Amino acid sequence: MPERVKLTPRLQSIFNKTKILCFGRYAIEVPYEAQFVAGNFALPSDIVTVTGGLDEAKIRVAERIRKLKSEEPTSEITYNGPGPTENSWQIRYFEDKYKKERNALFFDTYVSKDKVTFILGDSVSQNDSESTVINRQLMRAKYLQLRAIDEVPTESGFCVDQGFIPNNIYDLQEIVSIGIYLPSLPDVAFSVGSNKDAYADYEKSRFEQMKRDELPLLARITHAQNIQGASYPHRDVLREGKRDVQHWKGEESLIRRSDGTHDFEWAFVGTPGDVANPSEFHAAMFTKVENSMVGAAKKASVTDDEAIAIWDKFLFALKFRVKVPGAPEDSYYFPKRQADTTDQE
Repeated sequence: MPERVKLTPRLQSIFNKTKILCFGRYAIEVPYEAQFVAGNFALPSDIVTVTGGLDEAKIRVAERIRKLKSEEPTSEITYNGPGPTENSWQIRYFEDKYKKERNALFFDTYVSKDKVTFILGDSVSQNDSESTVINRQLMRAKYLQLRAIDEVPTESGFCVDQGFIPNNIYDLQEIVSIGIYLPSLPDVAFSVGSNKDAYADYEKSRFEQMKRDELPLLARITHAQNIQGASYPHRDVLREGKRDVQHWKGEESLIRRSDGTHDFEWAFVGTPGDVANPSEFHAAMFTKVENSMVGAAKKASVTDDEAIAIWDKFLFALKFRVKVPGAPEDSYYFPKRQADTTDQE
């Protein structure tokens, strides 16, 4: 494994004071100034966080229904009324007549807590009846808790944007992605995402073959180079190869594009259904980001060494928030080891 690059004095000042942010079952230690950029959350279906209480949620519901009807006249609302818990609202609908023929009934449950509303998506599938989904939405709404952005629960569960769902059952699909923004370095964008059950519908032999030949990061890069040949974009490789993060044996590719943009990526391929080793797990970092566009800024605010140092700092601060089945010691923040507690004292 390559040695980590040390922080320069100006980066040390940024990372001098830190905090922990949680997302899904993960957590990451970041500079105190860092801001959380919410991405996708699913347990097992989508959970979206919006501002406003129940009155605002009802307005959103009316707009959602209006949009459904305008985009697809054959859509049908089967229920529009109070949700399964206090301060909640729910709609159930078929997106079109073909969905109705297949009994693909969709649910949107709006759960309001103070001035925040969580939208819990769900749907009836071949494996679920309507009553099953109704009960599942009830359980999700019942146990959903409001959480301050910087609040990090120490019990088993799943962190969503401004929320937390206590949960120690690991057989559900879990998808999460987030970004980290640093006000002191506004053109640097770090992101991480995980899909626990990716490729779960593949036959085991097919998945194992893909895991060996197609899915690894370096294999994908080599394949693209072979396909594109001379038209493959020029890049300066800063570091590339095997890279273990905690117990995840992944690969990384750190390059600088011809326009000076740093384009860093790390990826790990685990096993579908294994919460400690998700089948799809990746991190990325770019510089020269402006207005959410990579390469739009005039120049990178950091040097090559500084970019790699930030990358190393973020990547190795990525852990589970609390211990999960199969996760070795030191791969999670809580509970803290006795040695850690002693050191802090």
